[in-house]
Amino acid sequence: MNNSGPPHDGHSASEFSVTEDEVTCQQFVELVTDYFEGALQPRTMSHVEEHLVMCDWCVTYVEQMQATMASLRELGEPRSPEPPDSVLAALQAKRAAGA
Repeated sequence: MNNSGPPHDGHSASEFSVTEDEVTCQQFVELVTDYFEGALQPRTMSHVEEHLVMCDWCVTYVEQMQATMASLRELGEPRSPEPPDSVLAALQAKRAAGA
């Protein structure tokens, strides 16, 4: 059986019995964005939180995702390739004075 999902306590997710009321590691990875945004339905959120209590791998994954998002926030807004208006005005004034 091919299991491309992340490990769960050193075992593949397929080695555990999964019911409708459980979230697998693979499902968690697919839900993580909605989890961070608080966009999960209450029942799904409950299942995700239960999974995090039992799965060290997914807790580590959440911590890594949070660190990545914090690092990206520190980078700030992307800068425009155009110079600021003050620089453009100075260049225009210099050009007008020289023309």
